[in-house]
Amino acid sequence: MKKQWIISALLCGLAVLGYAQNFKDEFNAFASQNRWAFNRFADSVNRQFAEAMAANMKSYVGALPKVRDSRPKPKTLPEVKKDDKPIVLVEKPHWPSSAVVGALYENIPIPLSDQKAFLYFNLFGKNVHLPKQPFPDKLAGITPKHVSDFWIQLSECDCQGMLQACRDARENSAFNDWAVYQMVLEMARYTYPDQYNEQAVLVVFLLNQLGLEAKVGFDDQHLFCLIAVEQQVYGISYADISGHRYYTFETDPSYLAQGVRPFRTYDMPFPKQTHGLDMHIRRPFSPISNTEQHIPDTVVKVNRNMIEFYSTYPQVDIEVYANAQPSKEFVQSIDKIFRPYLSTLSAYDALSYLLTYLQYGFEYALDTDQFGYEKPFFCEENFYYPKNDCEDRAVLFSFLVRHLLHLDVVLIDYPGHIATAVHFPTEVKGESVIYNGKRYVICDPTCLGASIGVEMSDYTAADRTVVPL
Repeated sequence: MKKQWIISALLCGLAVLGYAQNFKDEFNAFASQNRWAFNRFADSVNRQFAEAMAANMKSYVGALPKVRDSRPKPKTLPEVKKDDKPIVLVEKPHWPSSAVVGALYENIPIPLSDQKAFLYFNLFGKNVHLPKQPFPDKLAGITPKHVSDFWIQLSECDCQGMLQACRDARENSAFNDWAVYQMVLEMARYTYPDQYNEQAVLVVFLLNQLGLEAKVGFDDQHLFCLIAVEQQVYGISYADISGHRYYTFETDPSYLAQGVRPFRTYDMPFPKQTHGLDMHIRRPFSPISNTEQHIPDTVVKVNRNMIEFYSTYPQVDIEVYANAQPSKEFVQSIDKIFRPYLSTLSAYDALSYLLTYLQYGFEYALDTDQFGYEKPFFCEENFYYPKNDCEDRAVLFSFLVRHLLHLDVVLIDYPGHIATAVHFPTEVKGESVIYNGKRYVICDPTCLGASIGVEMSDYTAADRTVVPL
C-alpha cells in the first residue's frame, strides 16, 4: 500500500512538474510575443516621430545664460561691529576634521563571455553593465533628414534590454534624473567615442525612451542636446520652446559657442509622456561598501562618489543644494560627533553652538577665487574643499539645524549674500522675518561674532528675500 502511495505521489509530482514546465514555456512564448509586439509598437511610434521631426523644424535664438545673483559677495569674512559683539554662549570647541571615504573607481571583473555582450563602466562608484546594442555606425550628415533616418535606425535596434537596465540602475543605485542623464551620456561616449553628433542624437533618443524631455539641436556646424530641466539653471544658455525651458548641453568638450547663437529644432513633443530633469537629490546613493574601519568617530566622513557626482552639477537654485539628502556615511558621522554634545544644551545654546561652529570652523573664500567660477556647495562639499563662502555655510547650517535640532529653517537671500532664519517654539529676541505665519529669527553663519538675531549691518529688512526649504 505504501509503495502504491509513493508511486502515485511521484506520478502527481511529475504531472505538476510537467504542467509547470508547460506553463513556463507558454509564459515565455507569451512574453516573447508581447515583447515583439511592444517593440513593433515602439518602433512605429519612433518612426512616426522621426518623420514628423524632420518636417517640423523651427528656428530659435538661444538666450544668454542666467546669473543667479550679479551683486558681489563679501570679499573677506564680514564681522559685526566691535561694540555690537555679544558674549559667545559657547566657547569655540575643537572643530572636527574630515576624511574622504569610498573608492571612486573600482576594478570591474568582466567575464570573458560577457565582454562582447555587455557594456561595463563605473559611474560614481556604481558598477553599471548594460546590454550592448548593434547601433548604426554613423550619421550620414547633420541635416534633419539625416537625424530622422538615424533615429529610425536606433529604434530598430531593440533597445528594450538596455533601457530596462538603465531603469534598474536608476532604482537600485538611487540615481536621480541628473545621474540618469550622466549614465546615458557615459553610455553614448562608450558607444560613439569622439563621434559627438552621434552621441548627441543617442543621448536624446535614450532620454526620451526613459521619459525625460530632450530634443536634438541643430546649427551649421554640429548637433547638440537641448534638455528640459524643471528647475532654473544658471550659467548655461537656453531657449523657451512650447512653454518649457531647454538648456544647451554639449557632448563635444572642445566646441565653445560664443554668445547667443541661432539654431533649429522641432517644437513637437515626443509621443511618450516625458518631463524635464528634476535636479533635486531626494535619495542618497546607496552606501559605499568599503568604508575604512580605522577612521575615528570624531571625523566627518565624506563620500567620494557623491563628491564626484556633485562636481558634474550645473549651478541651480540654492534650495536644491539645501534640500539635497546627503550620503548615509556623512549623516551617521555628523550624528556621532554632534549629538552627544548638543544633547546637554538647551535649544538656544545648541543653536548658538552650531552658529559659532559655522562662523569660525571654516576658512572663507569666494568661488571665483577658489574655482574660477560660481559653485554652490552641497553639504558634504564643505568638508571636502579647503574653503567655502556664505551660501555654502547657509546650506550646511540649515541642514545641521533641521537634522540635529529639528527646528524649521528658511534661507534669507540678500543682495550678494545668503544667511538663514530659524523658527523657535519660544520667544527669542533679535531681527526676524515672518513667513507663513511663523516668526523666524535671523542667524548668519558667515558673519563673525553675529549671535542669534543679529543681522549684518550692510542690510535692512527691505533687502531680505525668504527662500523656503
